[in-house]
Amino acid sequence: MRATRQLCDRLRLKVPILQAPMAGAATPALAAAVGNAGGLGALGSATLSSAALDAEMAALRRLSDAPVNLNFFCHPEPARDPAAEAAALARLAPRFVAAGAEPPLGFDEAPYPPFGAAQRDWLLRNPPAVESFHFGLPDAGTVAALRAAGIAVIATATSVAEARRIAAAGADAVIAQGWEAGGHRGAFEVEPPDAGIGLMALVPQVVDAVTIPVIAAGGIADGRGIAAALALGAAGVQIGTAFLRCPEAATPDAHRAALAQATDTDSHLTAAWTGRPARALRTAFGTAFQ
Repeated sequence: MRATRQLCDRLRLKVPILQAPMAGAATPALAAAVGNAGGLGALGSATLSSAALDAEMAALRRLSDAPVNLNFFCHPEPARDPAAEAAALARLAPRFVAAGAEPPLGFDEAPYPPFGAAQRDWLLRNPPAVESFHFGLPDAGTVAALRAAGIAVIATATSVAEARRIAAAGADAVIAQGWEAGGHRGAFEVEPPDAGIGLMALVPQVVDAVTIPVIAAGGIADGRGIAAALALGAAGVQIGTAFLRCPEAATPDAHRAALAQATDTDSHLTAAWTGRPARALRTAFGTAFQ
C-alpha cells in the first residue's frame, strides 16, 4: 500500500478515490462533496473562460476548502473541414425532420479549446492542488512551472507508451484509462474505433512500466472494482459514471433515468459528439456516426 500512501500524501487525500472531471456534469457542489468526504473532487475546466473559472472556484470554496483537480484538454487545434461538415449536416437532416425540428445550417466553433497560455497563466495565479490533462500533455516547461507552483500534475494514458511519456514529462501520477471508461478516451492521438485496452490488462502493465503512482479509471463503480484495481497495483482509482446520479451533479433527468435502466450492453464508443472516440449510452445520434 506504499503507492497508495504516496498518492494520498501528494494529492492531500484521506481516501484514494478521485472523481472524474466530467465537463458539463461535474459541479462545484459535487467536487465539494467528494472533497469533504476525503476524496479528490474535480471540475472539467476545458470549456471555461478565466472569468468562469473564477466563478466556479468561488462557488466551490464557499462549500469546501478540500483539494480540487482542474482538468484541461491538450488536443491539437482542430482544423475546419467544410466538406466533412456539409456531409455531416446532410446525414443529420432527415433525423431532425423526423423529430419535427429544423435542421441546423452549420456548426458552431469548437467548444473545447486546447490548453494554452491563458489557462497556464490562470493556474499559476490561482494554483489548485491538482491539475490533470486529457488527450496529452503540455510542453515540459509548462509541466515544470505548474509543479514549481505547488500543483500536482497528473494525466491520462490509454497505453503503456503514453504512460511512459507522462512519467518522463515529470508528472506526479498517471491515470491508466481502460477501454471501458465512460466519456472521451484520453488517447494522445486520434484512434480507430476498435482501439483500446481493457482496464484489468492495462493497469498491471502500466504499474510495471513507470515508477510514479498509477490511478485506475474505467468501469469502476463500487468497492469491488476499487479492490480489484488496488490488487493489480494501482495506487488509487478515478470514478466518473457512478457520480452522475448524485444530487450534486448537473446530469439532466433524462440522462439519470437512462443510466438507472442501462444494462451491460447499452453503451458504445462513438465519435459523434466531437470526432474523438467517447463511450456513451446508445442513441440515434451516437449510432449515426459510430
